[in-house]
Amino acid sequence: MGYSKEDIPDHFMRRWQDYADLMAKAANVPAALVMRVWPEQIEVLVASVSDGNPYDAQEMSDLGTGLYCETVMSTRQMLSVPDALSSPAWAHNPDVALGMVCYLGLPLVWPDDSIFGTVCILDTHAGGFSAAAHTLLQQLKNTIEADFRAIGAPDGDDGHPELASRFEASARAMAGGR
Repeated sequence: MGYSKEDIPDHFMRRWQDYADLMAKAANVPAALVMRVWPEQIEVLVASVSDGNPYDAQEMSDLGTGLYCETVMSTRQMLSVPDALSSPAWAHNPDVALGMVCYLGLPLVWPDDSIFGTVCILDTHAGGFSAAAHTLLQQLKNTIEADFRAIGAPDGDDGHPELASRFEASARAMAGGR
């Protein structure tokens, strides 16, 4: 493969930052994150710039502490936690200490089928996320994974603009002028 898992080109990082900001606004949540896993830690690679977001880009957390994202990566499945405080499995999750009691996340997978990390949204209000938020997060996953294929392309491919356009249009419609 032509990519290095450690190096994400700057223009993709800027694009993902825009996407995270748009996702947080559309879902009306304080945090939209792109997470990258390392051998013993997980990194907040991109954090939405949004009111109430307690996460900072490049922030690192140890694995094995019960983070929501660890379950997403190990199961390779969507995880929806509508109210961590009412769930014995999630009540002591480290994100709860930050007030993040509602979570929705999906795995991000490299073209070689290895786990990159997750894309997720978190909220301080329990109750879960709308079907529209689920759909939008899936579109964001698809868009970022298309970018992974572009990163590995030898011809300097710049991703799949049709996926990016669809995500952006859906997010703006969902945000409804917020």
